[in-house]
Amino acid sequence: MSSVAIIGQGYMANAHATAWAGMGKAGDITYVCSPRPVAGSVAPATNAQYVSTLDTILADETVTFVSVCTPTPTHREIALALLAAGKHTLLEKPIALTVDDALAIAEAVKESSGSLMVAQVVRFFDGYQRIRAARDAGDFGDLLSVRARRFSSKPDWAPWMADDDKSGGMLVDFSTHDFDQLNLFLGNPREVCATQSAPDAPAHITVSYEGGGVGHVESFMNNSAGVPFTSTIDVLGTSGLGHYEFSAVSATETSADEPDSSVNKWHVFSAAGNRTGAISDDDPYGRQISYFWNQASSGLPFDVAPLHAAIAALAVSLAAKQSLSEGRPVAVSSPELAR
Repeated sequence: MSSVAIIGQGYMANAHATAWAGMGKAGDITYVCSPRPVAGSVAPATNAQYVSTLDTILADETVTFVSVCTPTPTHREIALALLAAGKHTLLEKPIALTVDDALAIAEAVKESSGSLMVAQVVRFFDGYQRIRAARDAGDFGDLLSVRARRFSSKPDWAPWMADDDKSGGMLVDFSTHDFDQLNLFLGNPREVCATQSAPDAPAHITVSYEGGGVGHVESFMNNSAGVPFTSTIDVLGTSGLGHYEFSAVSATETSADEPDSSVNKWHVFSAAGNRTGAISDDDPYGRQISYFWNQASSGLPFDVAPLHAAIAALAVSLAAKQSLSEGRPVAVSSPELAR
């Protein structure tokens, strides 16, 4: 028998539990672990026992799969313990707050009978996957630039997010998704230059890549309450371009002639042909959990979200944070990134 444990009891723990439940495994979530557990705080985990120490999960051989949804400073210690116990671990992004901690986790994976995937959920959004598929099909030709934007209101659902020592700040915790996308399309990052006019203003980051590609990221986490979370990506190549945009607007907030799918749409314009479409009922967290389960169960690699890519995204995030702090371009020191 294989069961599931969730470490954490906040917003992301509920997102993971909902995804597990979507696979029909709500009843298989046997533990929710938190230092101060609150029974019922992870609503989809209907049969879970709430425990306060990781030792309970480590000692239970029936627990095969673990979602780790805790503040980032805890990731290294928790991941190393789970891997030593042979658990298959889905670790929320960012992988860690330092590259050294991330590399320690990677080394532990090599010695473990379990596995580890970092939950870079943007890789599982249908729209982002469609743009990547177009790249893989050669629709864009040689890639020239990628531009990504990510805007949200203040993350009041997680008070620790406001503490840079725990979250790494906006560029490490929030922008890591977009740096990961830049790396995915453009390859090995070389240098980062970040600017911001004020601490609560948008940050603008430019990343240069081996081979001449250039990436741009705009990040903002100070929207007014009620302004929906929004993200976009634009990919430009020698023979085409792609665009994807998502806004978390509910159906009740759209007009009759502008359905909900209008804020989840993509297009590919190429010498090979033009395509455009709207996406409805996307479930990236469910797709991510299902992929993690299937690959880990079969002993297959996590090719959609490889560990080295999570480490490279962290390296760019940290370089961007350093650039912003020091007011100068910063070279990226990261493991080689395969596309």
